[in-house]
Parts: sequence; C-alpha cells; structure tokens
Amino acid sequence: MSKLDFIKKLYNGKNCYSDHMSDEELGLLHITSKVEGLIEEMLGKGKIIFLTGNPGDGKTFLIKSVNSAIQKYKAYVEKDMNNITGYEAIVNDIIACYQEHRPAIIAVNEYPFIQLCKHIKKQAPDIYKEIVVAKKSAITYSISTPLSGRVALIDLNERNLLDADRNLLGELIDRFIALISEDTQHNKYLEYNLKALSIPEVKVQVLSLMQLAASECEHFAIRDILGALSFVFTACLMEDYEGQKYYSAIFSGSNQLLQAIQQFDPIYLSSPSLDEQLWNGEIKEGWLIEAPSKWPNDPEFEDGEVDDAVSLFKEIKRQYYFENIHGHKLLLLQPSEIKKCTDMFVNFDSQKKKIKERLIKSINKLFLPSSDDKKSLHIWTTHRYDMSIPATVAVSSKSIDASELDIQMPRPADWLMGIEYIPNHIIMTPKGKSEPVLRLDIDFIRTLNAIEEGYPINLLAPQYEQAAAMFLQQLDDNGLTEENDDGEVIIASRRKNYKKSVYIQDGQYGFEED
Repeated sequence: MSKLDFIKKLYNGKNCYSDHMSDEELGLLHITSKVEGLIEEMLGKGKIIFLTGNPGDGKTFLIKSVNSAIQKYKAYVEKDMNNITGYEAIVNDIIACYQEHRPAIIAVNEYPFIQLCKHIKKQAPDIYKEIVVAKKSAITYSISTPLSGRVALIDLNERNLLDADRNLLGELIDRFIALISEDTQHNKYLEYNLKALSIPEVKVQVLSLMQLAASECEHFAIRDILGALSFVFTACLMEDYEGQKYYSAIFSGSNQLLQAIQQFDPIYLSSPSLDEQLWNGEIKEGWLIEAPSKWPNDPEFEDGEVDDAVSLFKEIKRQYYFENIHGHKLLLLQPSEIKKCTDMFVNFDSQKKKIKERLIKSINKLFLPSSDDKKSLHIWTTHRYDMSIPATVAVSSKSIDASELDIQMPRPADWLMGIEYIPNHIIMTPKGKSEPVLRLDIDFIRTLNAIEEGYPINLLAPQYEQAAAMFLQQLDDNGLTEENDDGEVIIASRRKNYKKSVYIQDGQYGFEED
C-alpha cells in the first residue's frame, strides 16, 4: 500500500484504528503526546493502569508506543478486551499483579470496563475500592488527592488533543504533507492542497477552525482527527468529492470533527462590503497563491444560473478565508458568545472574581432581564401551570451575597498533570461547601452570555432556567440566604421587563417601580 493510499483510508476506514495498523504504519503517524510519559512513569512505580475510553481513542496506539517501558518493567498487558467472553481469567491476572507488585496496563472500552469492575468487586473488593478512588480523584476542582494506592486510571475521554498548547494538529499536518509528497503521481488538486497547506498563514487558519471546534468541548478521538485531516487532503481524489480543494473539503464530510467545524464555515459570516467585492471580483490583491479566475458576476451566469453563481461565491469566500492575507479578519465575525466563553476559561484564574460577578449578573437577568445586580444572587421564584409556557412573573424576597459564593473550574489531578485537557464546565457552590452545586456547561455559559447581550429570555430553552431555579431553591433550603434589606420583595415582570418593589421602612410599607 502506498503512503497516499494509507492516508486516504484513514477517513472512515479501518486504518483509523491502530489495531489494524502494522508497526511500520504506526510509526508513520506516531507523534508523542504527554500520556505516553505518564504511562511510563506509572509503570516504573509498579502501578496497575486501566486505560479506558471509546473505540478509536488511541488506547492500542498508546500501548504500542510505550512497548519499551512495558518490556523494561515486565508489565502485564491486555490490549483488547472486546473479544473476551469471560472475565474470571483476567480478574485473576489483575489480582496476581496486585499481589506480586507487578505493573500492568489494561486497555478497555467503557462498557467492558463497567463489567470488569463488577467482577473485580466480587473477587477483590480492595482493588475495586482503589479503582473507585482513582476514578473519582482523576479530575479535581481544588486540592488534588494523591494516588496512594497501586491502581491508576487514565480515561482518554478526558483527553482533548485539540489543545492549542500541544500543537498536535500542526505536527500532523506537516507529517501528512511529508508522507503524501513521497508519492510522485498526484493530480493537480492534490498538488494544490499540498502547496496551500504548506503555507504558514493557511495552516494557521486551518488550526484556528480546529480550535473553534475545540471550544465546543466535545470529545474528539484520535480517529476523528486523523480522519478529518485525511479528508481535507484527499477528498479531491474521492468519487463523490472529485476535484474539491481543501478549503471546501474541510466543510464537508461526515466525520465527527468535520461536522463540528461546519458550523464555523465563513459563508455564514456576513460582511456586506466584503461579500459584494467578492461577488463582483473586485479583490485582486493579497492572495497567497492565486486570485480566482472566475467570479460570480461572470456573464455566463446571467442566463438564470443563479445556483451556480452562489456555489462559486461560497468557494471564493472560503478561499479568501484561507488564502488572502486579510482572511483572518473573518474570525472576528464569529458570534461574540463563543469568544466570551473561550476567554472565560482561558482567563479563569486571573479574573475569577470578575467572571463570578458576570455569572451572577447573568443568572439574575435570566429572571429579570433589566437587572444589573452582580453583587447579590437573588433567590427567584416563578410559578406556572403549563411548563411549556415561560413564566411571566418572578418574585424574590431573599438573596445571597456574591462573597458567599465560589466558582471552580475542573483540572486533572496532580498525578495526571500534563494530560491534554480542556475544561468543559464551571461549577458554582456556596463558599467552602460542595453542595448545592450549579454546573455551568458550555451551552449554559453561552446562554448566559447571550442574555447579557440582550437575547430575549422567552426564546431560550427552558432547562437553563430550571437548573438555575433548582440551585436557588437549594441555597434557600440550606439556610444560606438572607432576607432583602427592609424586607424588600421584588416582583419582576419578565414579559414587560420591569420590576416593582414592596418594602417596609420605619414601620410603613413603601412601593417602588422601575
């Protein structure tokens, strides 16, 4: 098999699973991640390592890549539990390794791992307890719990290989270019892709799209990444996509990563002045390779071929995004809530207080859109008979001061430090307590950012209001709230976006309306 054929079959083929790769083929794509070093260190300490994840996450790939350490420490290895019908033998092997202080590494997908744990619990409860501790302590919010036992667990579902600091994608693009270039017979489209993706500015734009996909905090297995890059390079050779250049291929295909990228297609980014110039063929300068030879205003489209003209416009706008020196400016047109959310995670440690206040303000706005209060989280109560209809009124007579709340972001435990990890949520809790907890995932945070920008609350999915309302009720149930000053009761009209306040001052009722 030629190097080119090998690359082509990485897209949705069995080649994307390392189980089907020879050692030579593994060597072609092997780029060391930080997990290999963690595994080698754990084997040296005699740990029994459970390497878990989904098919295509790279478990077998990792085991093959640390073979020298496995040999050095004479570790027990199980690379594939999918074909195991009974668990008794492997449980006995694990128990023997535990008793003999022999290191081991067991690669196992999620469901077989659950079944394996059930059998371990029956035969070796002490080992099972160590598995539970390792699993619970792998990701932490505060002080990391040391891994004192013999068992370690590395869940590759927690690994995000699109981590910008790692630059794995940049290394893979360079590796693909080198491998494909070894074959001398290329058609003009593949030659074009190789030339374009060798240009640093183009590669930066490709990586920027991958980082936008990473901002969704979905888990992409190594097979997704390899498959996506394979398609970007070689779609032009496939019957269904023949002649399609990389700048269109990256927004096509059925691969999970490619589908995540499609929502960031520059054709969705409106820039009236630029769009008009691209349609009329007025942008002749700044192209890194060559300017388009045909434009949507070409006379051949005047006979009603509007669909063809629109298709050409899409091609040109994508080409502009990657291959014009001003194309990077289109990134600034991506929805602001995406950038705000990303910045929140990037700057979490340095701007924790500011971020907490923003979240409090947005949660208050979820119930009263005109509220700008960021110093107190109000305990809002709503009532409705039909859950499908947004509540029109919210009432608050209590609150909790912002200083009494804490926000935390997950991170790997110290014994997993170095694993490629991107946090995908923030939690809010009472200060010094673990409960109640409000889990703010990416979609929740973006929803709050949209509310802050004035997005109508009656158009929001109801689950976010329900989650916030439950958290507020739990804060009150746990006696963590205080009555508003002067016994103030806030009555918020969510539909008309104003509030009335009833309060007691000097023994008399008072009323205010905003």
